[in-house]
Amino acid sequence: MYDVKSYQEKYLSTMTSSELVTLMYGEIIKNLKKSVVAIEGGRLSQAHDHIIKAQDILIHLINNLDFKYEISTNLLYLYEFMYDTLVKANVSKDVEGINLVIGFVADLKNTWVEAEKQSRIISHNMEKCI
Repeated sequence: MYDVKSYQEKYLSTMTSSELVTLMYGEIIKNLKKSVVAIEGGRLSQAHDHIIKAQDILIHLINNLDFKYEISTNLLYLYEFMYDTLVKANVSKDVEGINLVIGFVADLKNTWVEAEKQSRIISHNMEKCI
């Protein structure tokens, strides 16, 4: 019998940290887009739930920052800003605030994807030199 949960766990356990971060950014974007649709449709409870899911992912990202890297402090400030923006947007059901966060997260996701590509290219080229 096919076990979806064990497949998902195996899939996640084989991902690089960059791939996991990219996946989390994608989940934030997905939930925030769903919240915008819900707000526009008058389904405020659903919008709230989706925003909370995005906030939970941001908290997870904050809790897993590695401060031995200088960029982590900058990410902390950005994550906190996005979290605070979502809290305010959730209270007022402010689509503009939600879209602002979507833009920031989309930029971060694109940056991580590009960094992962560059890392693979460098690794591949180094292997050819050995």
